Amino acid sequence: MSHTGVASPPALILAAGSAQRFGSDKRLFPIDGVAMLTRTVDVYRTVFDDVAVVIRPAESPVAELVRAAGARVVEAADAARGQSRSLAAGVAAFDQAPGLVVGLGDMPFVAPATLRAIVNEMSAYPDRIVRPRHEGQPGNPVGFPAHAFAALMRIEGDAGARDLVAASESVRFVMVDDPGVLTDVDRPPS
Repeated sequence: MSHTGVASPPALILAAGSAQRFGSDKRLFPIDGVAMLTRTVDVYRTVFDDVAVVIRPAESPVAELVRAAGARVVEAADAARGQSRSLAAGVAAFDQAPGLVVGLGDMPFVAPATLRAIVNEMSAYPDRIVRPRHEGQPGNPVGFPAHAFAALMRIEGDAGARDLVAASESVRFVMVDDPGVLTDVDRPPS
């Protein structure tokens, strides 16, 4: 049983990108006094019992940070081929799960209430993709039912699951008052 009162799927946080636009390893960039990735994991751990973070191989400092935050590490051997390969590695780690909530490591401002709303919607509609919407704009993280796992693992390139979600006729949107679902940190604050 999760922190939401209903059985929750596991959560997967994608954090294997190279952060070239940021100029340094943005996962370690401090937000509210802690590394961005730690803040992201901390938010997910308030809702999910099982959280995994996808990183590139041989990233000991990041792996230690993830484990210290209470999540497990999944290494994406071919992360350089794009976000789709990180997603595939993460989905493979949860191949027996009833569903999966996929978030991004550079989105540390998603509210726990939003995560709970996604879990609740996934519980009510277990065959649907669940996505938050804030002020008319679709956001992240996205909840996927198990039947979508095979398609998620076949995606190529750096768009992640964006095209799969856009093409799906079974997306349920959860309206949230949470700008964090739209806020990623791509550049250091000026």
